[in-house]
Amino acid sequence: MHNTTSDTPIYRNWVSLKLVIVPGVLALGTAVLTAFYSWIMIFPVIFLLMMLYFVYARHLFSPEGKDMQAELHFMLIEEIEWNGKGKALDIGCGNGALAIRLSKKYPEAQVTGIEYRRFSEAICKQNAEIEGVSDRVSFKEGSIVELPFEDDEFDLVVSNLTFHEVIELRDRRELMEEAFRVLRHGGVFVFQDLFLTKKMFGNLDPMLKKLSSWGAKSVEFINLGESERIPSILRTPFMVGTIGIIKGKV
Repeated sequence: MHNTTSDTPIYRNWVSLKLVIVPGVLALGTAVLTAFYSWIMIFPVIFLLMMLYFVYARHLFSPEGKDMQAELHFMLIEEIEWNGKGKALDIGCGNGALAIRLSKKYPEAQVTGIEYRRFSEAICKQNAEIEGVSDRVSFKEGSIVELPFEDDEFDLVVSNLTFHEVIELRDRRELMEEAFRVLRHGGVFVFQDLFLTKKMFGNLDPMLKKLSSWGAKSVEFINLGESERIPSILRTPFMVGTIGIIKGKV
């Protein structure tokens, strides 16, 4: 049964409005200042170009553009090697888009989405109802630094562009160790994030070795930063140019 107020799911855009508004305000503010200080003329131009870039990037991530939000989800899902039977967890589920897509892909699975910020369970449930999977997906608010689940509870754990946003941990790699804790022996993980951003995750080889020391097996890294499925204008270091997938088993 569809929600009575809308037949269209409400999913977040990964490119937030803040990225558009802030440079826009700075462009306006510095433009006013040029009346007094002509030497800062370059700054409103720079801020305006930044604003226009993020406006276009936001459009590309939206369903009205290239729907890159969905495309990145599909790129993650394509790397899952799982029979679809059991329990799956989406860490950082937002408004439920990836969790819902997993439910559609694996009709025999029970999917849980957990979100630690800006969470609306009502919107997640509404989206799941509209998409016809409300009986197979649930949502929970809680910490992803200390997941509120038992050891070995899930058969699949995924995460999409969430780990890099967590500032509570000095070493973001520990988020993956915590994800391994809730995976049963033989369970599958697929994480997609800005793993080639060294200031967030360090060098790639030491990171992969660290994951192996935490019990990960068959660890594989897939560099998506140069994928032609991602428009070239988005393959920049400050957008998704450092994106990749880490997958394996525990």
